[in-house]
Amino acid sequence: MPTPMRRWLQVFYHNLGLGGETKRPSRYSSPTNPRAFCIGGGAAIQSRQLAAISLLSQRLLRRSIASHWTKPASIYPTYSKPFFTKSGANAGIYVYHKELSNGGTVATIVVSNPAKLNSVGSALLDEIAMACKSLCNDEMLRAVVLTGGPTVPGKAPSFVGGANIAEMNSFATASQAREFITRVHTANQAIRDIPVPVLARIHGFVLGAGLELMTSCDLRIATAKSVFGMPEVKVGVPSIVEAALLPGIIGMGRTRRLLYLAENISANEAETWGLVEKVVDDEAALDDAVNEWVGRIAEMGPQAIRRQKWIMKRWENCTVDEGIKLGIETFAMSYLDGGKEPHQYMGKFLDRKR
Repeated sequence: MPTPMRRWLQVFYHNLGLGGETKRPSRYSSPTNPRAFCIGGGAAIQSRQLAAISLLSQRLLRRSIASHWTKPASIYPTYSKPFFTKSGANAGIYVYHKELSNGGTVATIVVSNPAKLNSVGSALLDEIAMACKSLCNDEMLRAVVLTGGPTVPGKAPSFVGGANIAEMNSFATASQAREFITRVHTANQAIRDIPVPVLARIHGFVLGAGLELMTSCDLRIATAKSVFGMPEVKVGVPSIVEAALLPGIIGMGRTRRLLYLAENISANEAETWGLVEKVVDDEAALDDAVNEWVGRIAEMGPQAIRRQKWIMKRWENCTVDEGIKLGIETFAMSYLDGGKEPHQYMGKFLDRKR
């Protein structure tokens, strides 16, 4: 019999189109095989599950179950195992894997701190980095989805509601502040270093460090009720680290508006600015949109997608001429093995034209 928390997680991930069990795998491989990798003892995991279920209302559970049973069984994957980390009774990072029909996999990273709008402190930041790094060794990985878990009853939905203000308020020295903000950067960098496209699945608040985590993703889809902001100056500190990505995405003027005025903007305004790529009506439409984009990415040449992401990262920090030269070499690399992948995909294209 599954525990209530396990059942709730099954419902939640089925609604994402990810499915899968919440049972801890009975055997483990090394961290180089993240599809069967787990951190944390079983007792700690069980403790967190039991604690977390107390935070969930019957109303939320009933709504999730009702949504779950409206989905056809055919969307459920044939393979899915969880990656658990632990940072406390009510917070943690979950990574789920979906095996695709072409043999590739898609991973979903869930940031869960339900009582605190999924805000992140040192422990969760370290776990985000750890989870992302574990994915880099999966050669079958096609895409990654980053999202926030459900919040407790009475709290607004949230992608990631920012950094842990109580933890930052406890700092008494510059070295403590430096260590913490370096953790924020390390988590963001780990997302950016994942070699395949990372999609942000956004519902609710995206504030401060949460907006930086979102910005570190390659593509961003949000619900219409999502809210975006960089409120750091309101609490006496500047917006830094991956906030440096914002001018390249939305321009310097709009970056100044976000950072100097510390105002929140709507999802529609974020889309107009180019801060997100797509806005949808609700969570059901969000899951459909994310699954559609993930599915399209998974159809592409796996090495071509990885090379495309690699060179796009270089384009962020090079001149146009340098980018062109890098592009020539990157294109040539596609044929280092005689062009197996280009021949395979071009062959399919040519066959369709006959």
